[in-house]
Amino acid sequence: MKLDRLERWATVRHFRLAIALVEYGSILHAARALHLSQPTATKLLQDLEEAIGAPLFIRGRRGVTPTELGQAFVDRSRMVLAQIDHVSHAIDALGRGYAGRVAIGCVLTGSSYLVPAAIARLRSSRPDIRIKIVDGVSAELIPRLISGELDFLIGRLSDVSTSAVVAQEALFSENAIIVARRDHPLAQQPNVKLEQLAREAWLLPHTETTLRKQFDNIFYRENIDPPHATIETVSMFNILWLLRQTDLLGILPQSVAFDPAYRTEIVRLPAFEPLVLEQIGVSRLSGVGLSPTASALVEALREIMRSTSEVLAGLQGLNPQD
Repeated sequence: MKLDRLERWATVRHFRLAIALVEYGSILHAARALHLSQPTATKLLQDLEEAIGAPLFIRGRRGVTPTELGQAFVDRSRMVLAQIDHVSHAIDALGRGYAGRVAIGCVLTGSSYLVPAAIARLRSSRPDIRIKIVDGVSAELIPRLISGELDFLIGRLSDVSTSAVVAQEALFSENAIIVARRDHPLAQQPNVKLEQLAREAWLLPHTETTLRKQFDNIFYRENIDPPHATIETVSMFNILWLLRQTDLLGILPQSVAFDPAYRTEIVRLPAFEPLVLEQIGVSRLSGVGLSPTASALVEALREIMRSTSEVLAGLQGLNPQD
């Protein structure tokens, strides 16, 4: 491949065209979307393929489809444009006197405690910071990280690809426990059996999440069918509200169950040992530097974990009301 030539002359128009071709499926429609003539778009694509030395798209009667190399180029193009967008916003923010912006993806565990505390700490020194938080499961957030839409993810490291595209940093490990509202009938029983739990109504994370798989495996190991989820969600707001207002059972990270705001209303059901969640940490694009604001938020995450690690360790095996 003539990559040295590509590096010298490839422009934003080439990257945008490649992305538009995938999105619209035809040179004509992609050209219109980019306000280009069809001959100009065709020439841009031909020059791009000549520079790379291989076809990026297969032409057919129904339009164009990317080759494997073409799809890889489009994925990288999205990353490049996202970085350009970040630089543009950073320059604009500096010009307007803002502290910058950050977009982060959070899964159930990461968004429950660590991120809000880190944001509060960072805002004390950078009150003008702008932060976008996208909650979801890893399968939804990873493509948005790779495309450059998100600066980094906070969540279970095992859920995120460990390929060369993603760099990871572990922050902590935590347990998850079964919980119910304080006045739940099972909360008054000293010993709760798995068979009883299997018959209850549950509020659980989605089936594709690691935590849900760990939960289901507890029942499978005892030859018991795991309970069906009455409600599936990873929204911490919905989880905490429903747990406190209904007889649904749920599973929460200990740091959430022991939060002073909820610990008088939620109790642990000691049906089995706490689930050991896998390492929680930061995942970001390898070889792509974080903006100063994003780096400051990651450092705030580290500081929060250093100051609370002993507290988390002391929670193991306790009940929220202890």
